[in-house]
Amino acid sequence: MKIKRFLLVGVSMTSLLLAGCGSSDSDEPDAAPVKANACKDATVNFIGLEGEEGKVELKEWRDERGMKLASSWPGDWAQLIAAIKVGQPYELSTIPYHWAQRMIAAKVVQPIDISRLENWDKIAEGLRESPSLRGSDGKVYGVPIAWGDAPYVYAPDRVSTPPKSIEDLLDPSWKGRFVMFDAPDSPFHLLAKAHGFDKSPLLTPEQLDIVVADAKKLVKNAAAFQSNYQDANDRLINKDVDLAIGGWEAQIAWAKKKGVTLDFGFFDEGRHGWWDGLAIPATSENVDCAYEYIDQMISADVQADIATNLVSGAVNVDAFDKVEGEAKTYDYSVVTGGANSDDFASSTPPEKVPDGYVNYQAWLDAWQKIKS
Repeated sequence: MKIKRFLLVGVSMTSLLLAGCGSSDSDEPDAAPVKANACKDATVNFIGLEGEEGKVELKEWRDERGMKLASSWPGDWAQLIAAIKVGQPYELSTIPYHWAQRMIAAKVVQPIDISRLENWDKIAEGLRESPSLRGSDGKVYGVPIAWGDAPYVYAPDRVSTPPKSIEDLLDPSWKGRFVMFDAPDSPFHLLAKAHGFDKSPLLTPEQLDIVVADAKKLVKNAAAFQSNYQDANDRLINKDVDLAIGGWEAQIAWAKKKGVTLDFGFFDEGRHGWWDGLAIPATSENVDCAYEYIDQMISADVQADIATNLVSGAVNVDAFDKVEGEAKTYDYSVVTGGANSDDFASSTPPEKVPDGYVNYQAWLDAWQKIKS
């Protein structure tokens, strides 16, 4: 099953009310082992993105154990947090890199005891050691199952010199030639990096004003907001626009099937990579099965299937050579060269920020003013 990833951007925040959770972590010497056959005859309740629950890839594995899988998506990430907070038991949840820190701060997910995952050490180092997986306590809260590097996608027959910087698109020559998502996350972060604001997404009010001034020019130059990746591709194929900010390598393959050549590139400000993972919600009633399920999801063969089906990067190093089809395009040096905070750090500020900086709500408010 192939999904169109990141269709859900620019959603409004809700208050992150604190709720308790508990779990062991890998630093505890007497961490309990996973209960054998914990998933036998179990029902796994999953809340998150369709395609990231292993519905297809683990069907045979579930059938062998007499398991059932129940999946739901509440509509956006703030509602996902709220759904867990009301106390409904979920064994597993999607945890995306750009909302991971909010989910951790809200205490709706438990710390992961990595000693209970046999395949943990097979996860590529750049993902496994990324600070974006961890809370302020240093504990791991999410286990990556897919990743990407968020390129821009363009039509090479109409773009002879691809842009090097996000600031290139502020030039009048780009007026009406590109689309972008209706969200401040990526453009604000990239523009901040272009200005040398290296602490981004932490920005001072003065720095945010500078970024917003450029973002106004960017939005004014944009032809439209794209609703999803396929929408952007349709516009590129129909020659309505020449470039799409915040793309996906899968778009190249989709266009090829229609006889159209597209290409992708990256801004100098960074690849702005993403990862999606699995977390164990605070309300889980079968934690042992959750660990067993996650471990299967990051095993080599399953990872190869997930990457192929989602047109994403595999996280297990033993799966890299097994990936097929459109997903073979990924450059795995991005995740094998060690932890890279620029590639897999959050591109948005938290709700609670250090003194002197603005929070995510300030970004959203500024974005609404830009659009109006």
